[in-house]
Amino acid sequence: MSAPGFPVALPAGLALRGDPLSPSSSGAASRGRCVVAARAFPAGRTVARFDDSPAVVATPDTPRLAQTCSYCLAVGGDAAGAAAGPRLRACTACRAARYCSVACQRADWRGAHGRGECSALRRAAGSGAAEGPPRVLPTPVRALVQVLVRPAALAAVAGAMEGHAARVRAAAPDRWAAMELQARAALHYLGREAGPREVAEAVDVLCKLEVNSFNRFDADFGQSGIYVNPALAMVNHSCVPNAFVQFTGRAALLRAYRDIAEGEEIEISYIECAWPRPQRQQALRSRYFFDCACRRCADDLDVYQVCRAHPGLELNAFSLVPDPDALRHPPIQPPSDLLRRTIDDIYPACSAPLQERDPAERPGQLRRRWKMCAPLREAGLFAVEPLTQVLVDAGAYFAEQSNYAYSLAIACFLALRSDPYREPMPFSGPRAKGMLMIAKLLALTASETSPASGGAGAASLPARISQALSKMDQATMCQTVLAMVVHYFPDTYSKEWLVYRQARDLLDDLESLPGRETENALVRAFAAKPSGPEEARFFETAVLRPIQVLAQFALEGMDVDFDS
Repeated sequence: MSAPGFPVALPAGLALRGDPLSPSSSGAASRGRCVVAARAFPAGRTVARFDDSPAVVATPDTPRLAQTCSYCLAVGGDAAGAAAGPRLRACTACRAARYCSVACQRADWRGAHGRGECSALRRAAGSGAAEGPPRVLPTPVRALVQVLVRPAALAAVAGAMEGHAARVRAAAPDRWAAMELQARAALHYLGREAGPREVAEAVDVLCKLEVNSFNRFDADFGQSGIYVNPALAMVNHSCVPNAFVQFTGRAALLRAYRDIAEGEEIEISYIECAWPRPQRQQALRSRYFFDCACRRCADDLDVYQVCRAHPGLELNAFSLVPDPDALRHPPIQPPSDLLRRTIDDIYPACSAPLQERDPAERPGQLRRRWKMCAPLREAGLFAVEPLTQVLVDAGAYFAEQSNYAYSLAIACFLALRSDPYREPMPFSGPRAKGMLMIAKLLALTASETSPASGGAGAASLPARISQALSKMDQATMCQTVLAMVVHYFPDTYSKEWLVYRQARDLLDDLESLPGRETENALVRAFAAKPSGPEEARFFETAVLRPIQVLAQFALEGMDVDFDS
């Protein structure tokens, strides 16, 4: 969403095409300016790396400020070392920013923190109520402060980005009023003049930051923050993207989601492209001020239709869905017009984040949402929102209740019946995280599994799951799944990604266990040659069939807890 007229250097591997005075319409018939591949890139490979620069804004969200290094954005552990991650130490001046190392603190001091952010945070903390906690500036205000104190960042944001300030002011007066308050707060705590001209300029910067920022939210790893890079902001949107962005520290990596030809436009998704079309269009219109006309939106394609036509499905031969034909011919009934209207009706009630609810309310909410999704369940549309999110929330709920067997069944079900259709490429982030979750839950259930005895309770669902698990080699299943996750590194992702680091550590632990030489050899042979007849037979028998068995318990577990 960058605006023309300001020189922004693209990294190697990318080129700018089109009229620089004609901004892209991001999906309209006339594409205008766009970023294209300077050479061909195979699926999964790095297209370009956007390194840290004086124009980059990368900061944790305010609620995560105490748990995140303000410079490298590493998530820290607690003071007692009970949580994973580096120990964080607060800035001795403002006590708001925290750092994982002296090097990070010095680097941030040379940047925004030492140029004025620290003083602003100190003033804000001192302005809080005497009996209450220190005041910490909201995330948009802190991001604005970081731009205002760095001339290079201010020049890049002001000259290279589109913010649609006039549209925001006309179409969303409440949003504009909130931005004016945020702008006044930033100027006040920086000790600067806050006249009409200064406030208007600061609001314009806020609009540009909102339109061009990336959300670094990752609930699985406790990461939350914003990232703004004027060069990356030049990449246009599509709901059927050919690339995706991965963050590592203060850098961003642009990766090929499928094979990209030389000269082909690079497109990423600004939103969750598995949402139904009305929700995608509303999200794009309200924040980015355009209507998407990609083929997914133009023909209102659902996730199954997009998956069927996705190039490169053969890569799934090394995945938990090793038969690409299963993705081309899913066992579902196509959604009728009535079902599409039902989805539109239930989506608002089922999509609100469950983690923001009081824990005591979550079982009731899950029960309500599970029942509302009955038409989707009956049609077998488990990859369609909001049903997928209900299953994800239920799996998290069961894990929080230490009901790891139910959570494992749901994770296996999602890995087979949902994730591959929503994310056709087997190396996608959600699928890698889903497999890591299966591995973790296999490890947790292995310690509590015992052969089920006879008697009245033997027919209960927990007993049947326990009995099924007792017949499985959970260590080998876990090791093989981890080997599949690690297989797609380092070409597809940075080794700094927490998914890789956790998967690698767990895999090393399993491989080092005594007495597993035979199992280690089988797993390594499969990872090296998954298409070999013996290797494929091992995977089918030792991993895939057991996961299929566990997945069969998922819907029954949901009905037991949420269909009463």
